[in-house]
Amino acid sequence: MTPPPNDPSPDHSGPPAGKPARWTSGIFRSRYREVTWEAIVFGVVIGVIMNAAITYSGLKIGFTIGGSAIAAVLGWGVLRGLLKKGTIVETNLAQTVASTVNTSNSGVIFTVPVLFLLGLQAQIDVVWLIAACMAGATLGVAFIIPTRKQMIDLERLRFPTGTAVASVLRSPGEGVAKAKVLLLGILVSMVVFFFTQSQDVFGFGYASLGIPGVDNETIDVAHWIQAAGLPWHPSMQFTWAIAPFALGAGFITGRPGLVVLAGGLLAGFVITPLAYEWGWIPPEVGAEAAGGWALANMNKPLGIGLLMGGALVGLLFAFPAIGAALKSMRAASAKGDSDELPLSVLYASIGIAFVVLFLAANATLAEGSMGQAALIALVGTAWMWFAGIVIAQCTGMTDWSPISGMALLTVMICLVLTGNHVISAVMIGAAVCVSITECADMMQDLKTGHLVGGSPLRQQFLELCVAWIGPGVCLAVVYVLAKNNMDSFGVYFGEGTTSPAPQAAALEGAIDGIRGGSAPVSLYAMGGVLGAMLSFSGIAGLGVLVGLSMYLPLMYLLPYGLGCLVQMTLARAKGAAWTESWGVPFAAGMIVGEGLLGVIFAIVKVLGGGA
Repeated sequence: MTPPPNDPSPDHSGPPAGKPARWTSGIFRSRYREVTWEAIVFGVVIGVIMNAAITYSGLKIGFTIGGSAIAAVLGWGVLRGLLKKGTIVETNLAQTVASTVNTSNSGVIFTVPVLFLLGLQAQIDVVWLIAACMAGATLGVAFIIPTRKQMIDLERLRFPTGTAVASVLRSPGEGVAKAKVLLLGILVSMVVFFFTQSQDVFGFGYASLGIPGVDNETIDVAHWIQAAGLPWHPSMQFTWAIAPFALGAGFITGRPGLVVLAGGLLAGFVITPLAYEWGWIPPEVGAEAAGGWALANMNKPLGIGLLMGGALVGLLFAFPAIGAALKSMRAASAKGDSDELPLSVLYASIGIAFVVLFLAANATLAEGSMGQAALIALVGTAWMWFAGIVIAQCTGMTDWSPISGMALLTVMICLVLTGNHVISAVMIGAAVCVSITECADMMQDLKTGHLVGGSPLRQQFLELCVAWIGPGVCLAVVYVLAKNNMDSFGVYFGEGTTSPAPQAAALEGAIDGIRGGSAPVSLYAMGGVLGAMLSFSGIAGLGVLVGLSMYLPLMYLLPYGLGCLVQMTLARAKGAAWTESWGVPFAAGMIVGEGLLGVIFAIVKVLGGGA
């Protein structure tokens, strides 16, 4: 076991009698290598590289790749392989730092490019935009600290990626056999995923096989059903994404993930065809396009409302436990034996970040609007806390994070508060989205630390120290790509450029809808009521899970659900212990393999200028 991380004495004899140890004593002293300069420098360097590469690919394909698993694999190679020093807990801290620096990119690229798409780039105050996003990153780390015990120790949420990373870290310590199983999972995932991305770079993919219904990234099972002459409503999409990471995440989640699959099937196979037949979908939308229209215009707003309503009730249920955790943290801080950052650091971080948000909002609004700026900063700060808990719960239950939906909702709220001042609304929206991505990432990292015996105190401290780096790196890449696109294509982002920024394009449509008075407020409200009612059912997180299933495309939920069923079948046939010991490393390898290969393709595209 790792010794008490707050023990300040070199021989671990503890502090002198009657003198409680300071919390800072637990940061750098430990029997085993954990917080080292090698780990910190490695984490920052790898985090910056991943941030730049994933920002590029995210602006191209519309989603981002997590960096924890990639950093964990690279960490073993550098700290243990090259430096001959790395321990499990040291490598865990290295990947924690790298992931923290990297993870803010989704919050930035889902929001900031919309200002270029709307032609407002000349009005952006870059300094305050960077400051606001840095404040958001800091708040994301600070806000989630008191909820660690609730989500990890009490609710025992799975956090599939965090569990997968723990399998990566523990493999060298648990025998060559498990390491081989992990590597096999990585290899299988890479081979399967390779041909989904290889068309642009190597000229060959699954579509080259010429199989009807199969393209580079999906398999259209509905096409085969209709070709066989079997009855099938044309509005029901039955397309499977070729996504090893989704299969692996479903396996690690197990039975709870079936709720998400059931919600997706309900939305795709019941609600959509009924909406089409009853005329809820515009007549100009054909049956084959009805599924996509329903997802964007009905299911997503309804799902976001379900997420909000379910999370709000879940938060009310969790308040007693969170209150107890805060009380416990205060008592432990007074004694000097807490393994969490003290509340004084938490409060100071929140205060400083709030002031920065206020100054940024005040600088971008019209003169004499200090009251409005204070309101925006206050609401934005409170929304970060609430939305961060929603995202962390979603991630802990299923590994899915509906960041883009939160971005839409956040900017809607900020537009109302600012009187349709788009720049301020997007700036605060970007800060909120950076914050909630940090919330989800930190809980994944804390889950990993919990499984490998790491210190929450050290992880929280280092995340707080480096979280501000990521937004600056990501925004620098955004501006470089915008300039290159303008020189080459005459526009900054969008269709026809090398950076179509699909999430920002969707946000542009939402902003136009809000300014034109066509936002789906009734669907958000309906979803909120339904989510609250489901959360009172007695099944923990049901409203959040169903909302998530309404929000996500069915093509990713199908392989995810298959992974859940495979895990349940193996547990019944081979036993839960066998499945956990051997199935989870393989599933973790499937998550890691796709992530590694995704970054490799991103780097190839950056260096080679692939389309």
